[in-house]
Amino acid sequence: MKKLFLILTGMLLPLLFSINAATAALTVYTEEFPPFQYKENDKIIGASAEVVEAVLKSTGLDFEIASYPWARSYQLVQEKADSLIFSMSRQEKREALFKWIGIIVPSRYSVFALQERSDLQIGSLEDMKKYKIGTTLSDARESYLESKGFDLGTFDRTSGDNANLSNYKKLKAKRIDLWPMPDAVAFHIAKSAGDDPGTLLRRALPLTEISTGGYYLAASLQTSDDTVKTIRTVLENFVKTDEYKAILAKWGIE
Repeated sequence: MKKLFLILTGMLLPLLFSINAATAALTVYTEEFPPFQYKENDKIIGASAEVVEAVLKSTGLDFEIASYPWARSYQLVQEKADSLIFSMSRQEKREALFKWIGIIVPSRYSVFALQERSDLQIGSLEDMKKYKIGTTLSDARESYLESKGFDLGTFDRTSGDNANLSNYKKLKAKRIDLWPMPDAVAFHIAKSAGDDPGTLLRRALPLTEISTGGYYLAASLQTSDDTVKTIRTVLENFVKTDEYKAILAKWGIE
């Protein structure tokens, strides 16, 4: 399978070199979002980061990855040509704002509560409105809940590189009641804090409506269609390889 990927990539080389000659270096924006992407020893690592790097290196295009708090990365990519962003959920309100390249990793979302909080009875989204919800500023879960009639003014909203860890600490301290998060991220944060997520956290409500598909790599509207098409073709071939499967397995992504 890897051999097939290399053959298909090789067939694209003439097109890739012609695009590369006329295209400025790409800036790829992201955020701290372990285990999908995060900084360690001044290098951005994680499941999504490994996939994006492997794909972009195969295109021959020059690129650099820049990590900022999500709200800033989200704004910067919309303002600049030759820019990409990951890992991003594809939502209706975002559809016309980007050129969508493709899914880089699968995703599953849930609303988490502490196992000990038997007083929290959540059977629907509507039930959540009775409780204090902790979110990250402008992220996918916050946008989704807003689209379902939630008032962002009632949320405990956090921003910055450590927003997710901050919300986890608030949940443990019972300063918030509910924490909507990707399952893989919530479990990674708990493990990194030295906790057993299986005994500390419970999925109070699965967010099945936004758990379909996965996280995307997307481009700004000002990025050329040829560049987007090239990256998309390489990504579509890469996700069929054993190398891609090995990356997901390495990071515990289902």
